[in-house]
Amino acid sequence: MRIVIAILILSASFSFAQDGTQENEMDSLDSGNQFVGCWGNQYYAPEIREENKINVISRLNFNPLIANPYEARIGFIGQPSEERLRMDIGASFDLFKLSKQGTFGIDMMTYTRLRSEGRFKFPVETTDYYFGVNSAFSFYGDAIFGRIFNGVEKLRIRLAHISSHLIDGYTTDNEFITPPFVYSREFLEVIYKVDHDYYTNYTSISPYIGVNYIFSKIPRNIESFELISGIEYRKGLTDNISIEAGYNFTLKGLDDTYYGVNSGQAGILYNFTKNRAIFVGVYLYDGLSMHGMFFNQKDSYIGIGTQIYYF
Repeated sequence: MRIVIAILILSASFSFAQDGTQENEMDSLDSGNQFVGCWGNQYYAPEIREENKINVISRLNFNPLIANPYEARIGFIGQPSEERLRMDIGASFDLFKLSKQGTFGIDMMTYTRLRSEGRFKFPVETTDYYFGVNSAFSFYGDAIFGRIFNGVEKLRIRLAHISSHLIDGYTTDNEFITPPFVYSREFLEVIYKVDHDYYTNYTSISPYIGVNYIFSKIPRNIESFELISGIEYRKGLTDNISIEAGYNFTLKGLDDTYYGVNSGQAGILYNFTKNRAIFVGVYLYDGLSMHGMFFNQKDSYIGIGTQIYYF
């Protein structure tokens, strides 16, 4: 609770400082620039773009990263080579504004591994439960890289808990294949991203970098720091269809040794409305398992899946 209060105080202080900066920046913007507004967001652009060409206006201040495994998703990934299925169910919501460009929200997710036995039978092997809070901030035409690259800089701070549990699908003759144990970690994650938009061809490229500090953990042999980096690509094709791709690299530590974890996805996004869409694509994962019950084992697969976008 003390950490949550500290995050709120830090976010509020950051928001007040940001408001003053943003007001100065807005006053100095060229009069030729046009304004696009939406809930929780204000966006200055050289020209008005067709909204559905590319998903740049969102009800979330900071959209879930495309390829980071620990993000809010509603969908599943089939892994034919492993005869498994991964199902992600979760959402992230901005609850209220901290400032003109800052928001405070919550994250609630589950990540489930299922085994495929044919005939639509999928025994559940393990589920990871994620819940936490977040603060997100947007910077328009200022800060460090936004002005250089004519982009929008975004900062997200997440404070969260993850626990993992074996389920009855991971049994043989009513006995667990491996003994269950307590897996739990609490962490503070900071992600910094730059959304760089090419207005003439409806393309967006967004590199990001971040760090994850695990301040409480069971088992203890998990290293306390993780480094995160990645890049996202979006390309509008028609009013409703766009290409979306992302790659994420995480450096995770175990027993005083660090390992690289690669994850990515690429596919087609179809927008039914501005904030309702379906994604179908290919997924890649290679590295230490994202599931806590198998944290010291390696997962490597290419899958085909789909997601429902609500933001």
